[in-house]
Amino acid sequence: PKKCLNIFLVLDNDRFYVVGVDNVSYLKVENIDNELIEFHLRQKELLFILEGQVVTREYLINEIDSPDGFDEIDHYIEKCYLEGELVGLVDYQYGYRYSMIHDDECVRIGLFLIDQDKQNCGLGKEAFNDCLKKFKQRCERIQLACLVRNEAGLVFWKKCGFNEIGNSKYGDLPVIVLEKRI
Repeated sequence: PKKCLNIFLVLDNDRFYVVGVDNVSYLKVENIDNELIEFHLRQKELLFILEGQVVTREYLINEIDSPDGFDEIDHYIEKCYLEGELVGLVDYQYGYRYSMIHDDECVRIGLFLIDQDKQNCGLGKEAFNDCLKKFKQRCERIQLACLVRNEAGLVFWKKCGFNEIGNSKYGDLPVIVLEKRI
């Protein structure tokens, strides 16, 4: 079997399957810290997709802040750790729907980022499934916007059962709005 950071993948019919991802833990982010900044700086593919955006503490504070007009109490940012190593980040807001509409039946994923060196090992799917368990307790649908240039992200979200529902912009960059009913 191929080993990705203590996640074992078993080859069966030319496809890899995750076996035994039990050491994933989450920590709510209270402040932007150096660990979070360093994590973002390591994501060279993300920086390419964002067309050279410089990641600073101020940039992160602005980007993962609760949307205007929405309750901070329903906004969560969680670091994802595997065996003590920061391997991902999830930013989500309950009560937010496409076009900044309040909708208590919806949750918006603002950022879902798995360390580029840990991708394609099943960790993203595992982290999303953990989110899905939480979201099902409060919502009927999940929405997110994925940059058009993020082809791997679009493939990932469609494999997770998301459908395209619209187009928008992230600054000047085009995004596809996706939705999954749960």
